[in-house]
Amino acid sequence: MLGSLERIGGAAPRLWAQLAAGLFLAGLAGVNAYRAATQSITADEAFTYNHFAGGDEPVKVYDANHHVLFTWLARASVTCFGLPEFTLRLPAVLAGFFYLAGVFLLSRRLFCSPGLFLLSAASLSLNPFLLDFLSAARGYGLALALFLWAFYLLARDLETASEAAPGRTRPAALCLALAMAANLNFAVPAAALAGVFSLAAAWRRPPFARRLLGLAWQFLALGLLPAAALLAWPLRTASRSNFYVGVETLRQTLQGAVFYSFCHAAPQAPSALQNLLWDVSSWFVPAALGLGAAWCAGLIARAARREGRRPEGPEIVLLLAGGTALGALALLVLAKHGLRLGYPVDRTARYWIPLFTLLCLGLIGVSRGRGLLPAALGLAPAAFLAAACVQYALQFNLRYYAQWHYDAGTKQIVNLIRARQAQQSKPKVRVRATWLFEPSLNFYRQRYRLVWLERLTREGPEGEADYYVLEGDDLGLLDRRGLRVLYRDPVSGAVLASPGGVLQSGP
Repeated sequence: MLGSLERIGGAAPRLWAQLAAGLFLAGLAGVNAYRAATQSITADEAFTYNHFAGGDEPVKVYDANHHVLFTWLARASVTCFGLPEFTLRLPAVLAGFFYLAGVFLLSRRLFCSPGLFLLSAASLSLNPFLLDFLSAARGYGLALALFLWAFYLLARDLETASEAAPGRTRPAALCLALAMAANLNFAVPAAALAGVFSLAAAWRRPPFARRLLGLAWQFLALGLLPAAALLAWPLRTASRSNFYVGVETLRQTLQGAVFYSFCHAAPQAPSALQNLLWDVSSWFVPAALGLGAAWCAGLIARAARREGRRPEGPEIVLLLAGGTALGALALLVLAKHGLRLGYPVDRTARYWIPLFTLLCLGLIGVSRGRGLLPAALGLAPAAFLAAACVQYALQFNLRYYAQWHYDAGTKQIVNLIRARQAQQSKPKVRVRATWLFEPSLNFYRQRYRLVWLERLTREGPEGEADYYVLEGDDLGLLDRRGLRVLYRDPVSGAVLASPGGVLQSGP
């Protein structure tokens, strides 16, 4: 699948740049593995195990949380290797490795300039919101890796003009199918990418109609059918109520992606750079999409007149990324108004981050060496991506996943309860908790086989209990019931309390 590493359209980036990028991406892969092994399990990861991968409910039941392909892989992993956090997250960690490998190969093939190559490697990999899901036990990272590989394979195919090239669409079609099976939200960009590639490839290699039908058949037979085979059984139980994650406007979609990319750490006092990126993104993202669309139209017009050389490198990236972005927007609008589905938000809009990054990289690449005006137009996306990479690096962390910040200390809290139980040996222990902690606490109940711990519900923290795990508004219960704080997590702020105990603080 890796294929050859030679470039068709020019020299590869210099060796020192390749070594630097390779070491950097390998380091990120190691960080992903470390986070998977050390970070506390989160609510959605625990829900995935408790209800699907672990077996309280059959895998055939559908839910927005049920990422079918990932569920099966996680189920196989915990069956073979037991239930440490790392085992449940192993499919995501492996997907993260392949995503980073895809970043290297795509950047190496399509951007021969050392500076642009390194910017591509950094901007496609450092986003902390993406990194969270390259180790968290969810299907988003797996879908993202498969989608990026499909993009790379199709870009490689479009860069070549050989008659043997159509066969290369088969692994790309399979990648898109598996991406949809890993997370159904990726059906939108997968359909858009397949469509824009088919139109571009068929136009370049006449006869157009026969070529287009042949490509459509390959994507349907090797793409839609495998996805349908994996998804059909659980989806037969689905209704519109199962697709409950979404927002009402595309502006909200943009704000969610920008927030978790540039405000990942959610500091109380945001930096000037963070505020600048937040303000600039509101107009720069639509402007870049519009500029990319205009440039794509120019490429298409040139191809229609059969003028000049075939598109290569950055032009390929711009054509595929720009066309996929516009196609995805059109499909989302149709789904919103035709099926009354919400627009993607936060993690369900994750594919927009690498897609928009690739669009910016394509704009930078095509503007080089084309005169003063194109060069000036290329400065804006270059500055934006450079500033974004700095902000990404400033938010680097090994302690928590942003969307489940409250679960950063859950494992520590469970271990404190275990330590106290070892001293007191109560036959039964009852814990009441803020409802957000129910999945993760029940996961650790199974993980450590805590037969003495009563199963938690989502009834909330009110009532008699041996321990209380509290967060947010429920912290008011400390005063109302006269509870003593046993532990306050320094990252999440979550509190372990009891009706009596020794006052402690977090490490």
